[in-house]
Amino acid sequence: MAMKHLTLADEIVVLMLDDRSGELREVFGGVTGVAIAGGLLMELALLGRIDTDLNALFVVDTTPTGDDLLDATLREIAAEPERHPSSWWVARIGARRDELLSAVLARLVERGILREEQRRFLWVFERRAYPQVSGREEREAKGRLMALLFSDAVPEPRDTLLLGLAEVTGVLDGMLSTEERRKVQNRIEDVVALEEIGRSVGRVAEELQAALAQAILPL
Repeated sequence: MAMKHLTLADEIVVLMLDDRSGELREVFGGVTGVAIAGGLLMELALLGRIDTDLNALFVVDTTPTGDDLLDATLREIAAEPERHPSSWWVARIGARRDELLSAVLARLVERGILREEQRRFLWVFERRAYPQVSGREEREAKGRLMALLFSDAVPEPRDTLLLGLAEVTGVLDGMLSTEERRKVQNRIEDVVALEEIGRSVGRVAEELQAALAQAILPL
């Protein structure tokens, strides 16, 4: 049984797709896996299935959620004999980037949020694109984020978590002008600091980006 609302993993993928091409924006390629992994872990935390302390992420309730991706993640954590910090889990799950992205895109197509298209590249090579059907889900997610940033209201837990994902992936940079970013920088930092899994996603994303930058440096 699928969840009625989009999960955080679903939403961050929608936000990382290019509106015109329907393809994942190249700038997000290096952090896609950890963003989806973070979204899955955050969703499980919201549902009361996992929790964190200063040292580890752990299962508190093994009851299935009814969502295939979430339940597979929950089973994986429950089966691990040792406890590990959330950053360890973000890196481990996020390493399956292609598998995770394919699964999220497939379910968004199934729900009628995206449509799958086969396109030719250089007239020979085929690749898939996933344009949005209506764009409503992206507009709704962006609207929640902007409302959170430009108000002093206590944020909803789901929106706090989505903001953390949008910040570490760079999605926010595409939503805000330089002046807007300056005005809300403190708000971003305050909200993102509220949640431990989000901080872990940020650390792992930074490590991945540093490794990628090092890999492309000239010898």
